[in-house]
Amino acid sequence: MRNYQLTFHSSYHSWLIVALIWLFIMSGLTLFVGDTPWQSVWQGINERLFNGTSNWNPLLDERIPRLIVLICTGASLAVCGAMMQSLFHNPLASPSILGISSGGCLSVILVFIYQLYHSYPFFIPLAAFLGCFLTLCLVYGLAKFQHGKYLTNLILTGIAISTLLISVQGLILYALRDHWQLIQTITEWEAGSLNDRHWQHVHMQLPLTLIGLMGCWYYRSELNLLALGEEEATHLGVDVKLVRRNLFFCIALLTGGVLAAVGVIPFFGLILPHLIRRLFGCNHFIMIPFCIIGGAGVFILMDLILRVFDLHNISIGNLSAVIGGLFFLYLLFKPQPNPSQSI
Repeated sequence: MRNYQLTFHSSYHSWLIVALIWLFIMSGLTLFVGDTPWQSVWQGINERLFNGTSNWNPLLDERIPRLIVLICTGASLAVCGAMMQSLFHNPLASPSILGISSGGCLSVILVFIYQLYHSYPFFIPLAAFLGCFLTLCLVYGLAKFQHGKYLTNLILTGIAISTLLISVQGLILYALRDHWQLIQTITEWEAGSLNDRHWQHVHMQLPLTLIGLMGCWYYRSELNLLALGEEEATHLGVDVKLVRRNLFFCIALLTGGVLAAVGVIPFFGLILPHLIRRLFGCNHFIMIPFCIIGGAGVFILMDLILRVFDLHNISIGNLSAVIGGLFFLYLLFKPQPNPSQSI
């Protein structure tokens, strides 16, 4: 099974190089654009390297960890969307639509409420991962349990579970409305704010992102065969249950890492996989690298737009929600393709 391969067209390599150059440019801009006393920055770097001082440095302690979080977040959400749309054969599948983000969000809110993150910061990514994984399994199980084709019921099941989880969150937050500091912390986190990102956020997200991305890349051949249908993939030697379970695990890792480091970013995983699939096709040998690079680059670009235009009252989660909501409406009302065509 692991010998299954697909050939690349030379143009894909050219586009990949262009995408890498664009990501490099975006990364440089997010590091160096802004009002920064560069003389003090370089002096602080020299002191840290040669004198062992630990004074705060805007480049080392703010912009570099912020850049790493941006890259991990954009890549994770784009790959999650691509994996879920391929697994479920549904162009509307994404972490926010199926309620996975809501499940992880509720788990993290419980960690905030009991203030476990003060003594045990790793509780945040752990709670986010478990909430995402259990919610994904619940949505899939309920959709599969219903009569008829579970793929048809998947989105409705996800929306129902998401609505229920959001209602529970609302009840909890209303009960705690007098705790102003706690409510402010949760509100900023739910909005997907990137303020004050530092190395602790990188430590919470980066390991989950790397494991999740490597797992998705490992199963790229099986994903190509699953596009033919579960029955056909089984005949070709794919252990469908094992692949689905492991990819559920990877999706939960990626989404949980995003929730732990940034917060809720709606719809981002819905848009980019559609655009990449339309440009380069459904081959996951091609889709996954372009989702990683394109997702990271687009997310950095969104952050740069907010910073350059000084839009401090809008978080990157708010911007993603507005753009993604409009795109979601477009997908709902556009003419449906022939069912025999793959996504």
